[in-house]
Amino acid sequence: MYDMKALHEAKSVADAVRLLQEYPQAQIIAGGSDVLVQMREGKRAGAELISIYGLDELRGVTMEEDGTIRIGSLTSFSHITKDPVIQKYINVLGEAVDMVGGPQIRNIGTIGGNTCNGVTSADSASTLFAWDAVIELTGPEGVRRIPIKEFYIKAGKVDLRPGEIQTAILIPKEAYEGYQGHYIKYAMRKAMDIATLGCSVNVKLSDDKKTFTDIRIAYGVAGPVPMRAVHAEAEGRGLEVTKGNIGKIGDTVLEDVTPRDSWRASKAFREHISKLLCKRALKEAVRRAGGMSMTAEDGSASVAANAPDHENTATGEKKEAPASISGASEVSGTAKHTIMTDAESGKQYKLVRCRINGVERETMVDVRASLTDVLRNDYSLTSVKKGCEVGECGACNVMIDGECYNSCIYLAVWADGKEIRTLEGLMGPDGELSDIQQVFIDEAAVQCGFCTPGVIMSAVEILESGKEYTRDELRKLLSGHLCRCTGYENILNAVEKTMKKRLGKL
Repeated sequence: MYDMKALHEAKSVADAVRLLQEYPQAQIIAGGSDVLVQMREGKRAGAELISIYGLDELRGVTMEEDGTIRIGSLTSFSHITKDPVIQKYINVLGEAVDMVGGPQIRNIGTIGGNTCNGVTSADSASTLFAWDAVIELTGPEGVRRIPIKEFYIKAGKVDLRPGEIQTAILIPKEAYEGYQGHYIKYAMRKAMDIATLGCSVNVKLSDDKKTFTDIRIAYGVAGPVPMRAVHAEAEGRGLEVTKGNIGKIGDTVLEDVTPRDSWRASKAFREHISKLLCKRALKEAVRRAGGMSMTAEDGSASVAANAPDHENTATGEKKEAPASISGASEVSGTAKHTIMTDAESGKQYKLVRCRINGVERETMVDVRASLTDVLRNDYSLTSVKKGCEVGECGACNVMIDGECYNSCIYLAVWADGKEIRTLEGLMGPDGELSDIQQVFIDEAAVQCGFCTPGVIMSAVEILESGKEYTRDELRKLLSGHLCRCTGYENILNAVEKTMKKRLGKL
């Protein structure tokens, strides 16, 4: 159970604004990958939350009449990466958000949440700075739009006024037309880690591809908030595209960046790699823009993972509501049911109907419960393990509407109307194992078995895509899991073997 005071579900943007006015101390929860983790850590313990998770009007990417790319604030990272508009016009943003956490985090995490938390390490933020993004905010006074550089005030603080929510991120046509870019994230690990430093570069070249017409260089973790290297940009405009000039531009970023010492890296190290990443990102951006191909004399063109590696027996009886529950005001969004309050205890509940492993289920859910709690306690689905409970180990991984999620950071009330699959749902009617379960045994991919159910559910999502992946791509797709027995190679072998068998290539 999460330690929350109350949960209110918005049924529209206007309703969310109303709720913020009615409950001024309440905090917005979108995907929850930050809010719920911080609540578990005690930083937001006892908070009152307003959920906008059900507002599908805030999801998706569209192209407006004037060419502006509109990204709804609830659009998940994985959907941004796969979106055809993003891929065609600003693919570097898709690449950047494809480095956030692991696959399950990218399925639940939203670009609005990633920018509204105000942290400098957000992978989307520096790239949005390099695209001259505009933030759309909706509140009691209507809609206002501000440049992203004005949205960030200080570390952990953004320009969200009382009663406002972020509704979209806009990329004007003039900000992307004719530009090509690249993002590099330097981190200790290739997945499930935040950036030690991030650098995003966009370039526009002259018609003959020999001159920098414009350059935008943005950083994360180079200061208290994401920033642009304005002196380096000015230095580069009008210069000939040469290795020497790229080096000159990269060296100039020290006039802009203000990194600090931390346990992750020293100030001196961050200053060093800020120059290095800029040069490497510039070279790749030039190559993508059709300019001269340059091999980095200081090593390969990347430091960390720089581009997407892929295209991107339930049992349980119906639970009766406490007799004293009285109906609350209707605050449900796209969900079918409303939150109700127990008049005696003050606890909140919601009737949740969903399909679990192909069977229609119904239960009265405490709003503080995670989906892990409900699957284990109400339906005895013990394949869903309780591990870290902060979305890092993947032991609680389940499929929701065809995508994998860490159920520990997914509120059970959000499951209303969803299709949920767990390991138990893979078995045949007489308990026979599915092919992926059997191959885990054959390849000795099962050791202690604690992580195995979650890993297999990720494998199911991979296999049901019908695509063939390289071994490195499979590693990335499985990167949201920690195997304490370190049996990664056998796990990889099992998934690869099943994939090839299903594709008729083995």
